[in-house]
Amino acid sequence: MSTLRGLVFFVSFAGAIVVSACGEDPPATVLQPLDTKQPEGEILEFDRNSVVDPASFTDTESLDVGTIQRFLGKTPYERPSFLETYQSNGVRAADAIISVARQHRINPLVFLVYAQITQGLIGERNYPFPPDRVEYVFRCGCLHADNCLPTFAGFDRQLDCLGRALRTAIDEIKANEQTTSGWGPDIVSTTLDNLKVTPADEATAALYDRTPRVAEGRPGGTWIFWNVWNLYAEALDYIGPFGFTDGGWIGEACQTEAMCSAVEGAICADNYPDGLCTVACTGQCPTDPSRPESFCAKFPDGGYCLPVCNPQAPTCRPGYQCARVAGVGSGDAKHVCTPEAGEGG
Repeated sequence: MSTLRGLVFFVSFAGAIVVSACGEDPPATVLQPLDTKQPEGEILEFDRNSVVDPASFTDTESLDVGTIQRFLGKTPYERPSFLETYQSNGVRAADAIISVARQHRINPLVFLVYAQITQGLIGERNYPFPPDRVEYVFRCGCLHADNCLPTFAGFDRQLDCLGRALRTAIDEIKANEQTTSGWGPDIVSTTLDNLKVTPADEATAALYDRTPRVAEGRPGGTWIFWNVWNLYAEALDYIGPFGFTDGGWIGEACQTEAMCSAVEGAICADNYPDGLCTVACTGQCPTDPSRPESFCAKFPDGGYCLPVCNPQAPTCRPGYQCARVAGVGSGDAKHVCTPEAGEGG
């Protein structure tokens, strides 16, 4: 029992460290000029009481791992990010982002934005120095500047810590109408830059709970989150929940075969949770360098392509699990996203 209490105290203490660290301004040199320039053609105006809508903030379906990987390879800064090829603890950055997003039910776009506004990682072509900018990007597990716990090291673990903190804030609001620090919808609060804010929703309240500053027109507050969110949303063609812009690839949700048009001959397995784009196979599956890998899994009635997953950081949609299955035409087996027990058929 004492060990459990000690663990709870440690986690709570680590969480407190994260919250306090997030009130700090990021170094001015880590951002790109585009980050503080409102995207051309943007007709929205910044509203400090409504920074991002809750549906978009918690949308985990509109952006998949292939989309994130393509974004990292072609950022709005007209160059790739080092995160395109970077791995931490054996997990590719794009996989880590999608895995954490689905685990904590937070839009992957949120993590891209925070990675940039905190330490400018999306805008870095090469691995930046000092390494703490990456390995402790959100300062999770850092007791002070030069004392960080090894168990929190790695971009994937830092993402998980951030996702957990954001989900905790949203859940606190749903349970108690406000976070432990007092941020909640329709509650008037004062930011660190001495501005009155009344969050219109739980997503905006969660942002202020993490960074209680507006800092309009400059880094360090909710304005820079809003501005970079718009910049990245435009680059990703993201228009909100269910805002699909092209045909679905193998493993993506569907309701009709037309929604799987990215793959020639694809079908929509509507007996699977939320539908599943797949294609019959005899050993090989369609490939696209910009899309997730798939594997020809063996079924009683033949082979069908399913998305490959990393069991250390599965990116499977809700209702699916990362399980090892046999392939068609060879003795190989791979981990793929398959329906959880009792789901599909």
